Amino acid sequence: MTSCPAETVKLPFFKTKRRVLLLDDDASIRRLVSALLRSRGFRVDEVTSGLAALDLMAREDYAVLILDLMMPHEGGVTVMRSLRESEPAKLQRVVLLTAAPAAVVASYAHEVGAIVQKPFTPEQLVSTIERIAS
Repeated sequence: MTSCPAETVKLPFFKTKRRVLLLDDDASIRRLVSALLRSRGFRVDEVTSGLAALDLMAREDYAVLILDLMMPHEGGVTVMRSLRESEPAKLQRVVLLTAAPAAVVASYAHEVGAIVQKPFTPEQLVSTIERIAS
C-alpha cells in the first residue's frame, strides 16, 4: 500500500472558497459587502489602501478585485495603474464599486470586468461578483 502526501490528496466534498479582495475606505460598505459575499460562500479579504491591496495581490490569487475608485489616498486608481503596467489581464477581474460621476466611470468601463454604482442593491452586487468570479 502506498500513501500520498497530504498536499496532493483532493477530497471532492471540500470546496475551495472563491477569494475576493475588497478595497474600500468606508467601514460600513466593507461590512455590508463582506457579509453579502460571505453568505454566498466567498472568502473576503478587506483592505483600506491601494498599497495594502497590492501587497495582498502579490501573495494571493483573487477571483475578484472589488475596488473603490474614489479614495483620499492610494485607492482603486493606484491598483488599476499597477495592473495596467504589470498584469493587464487581471483588469477583467476588477469590479469598480463607486459613486464617481458617470463621465469618470465611463473612462474605465472598457478596462474592467464590471462597474457597480453606489448606491447598489444587494442583488446587483452579488450577481455581478458571481459573474466575474465564474
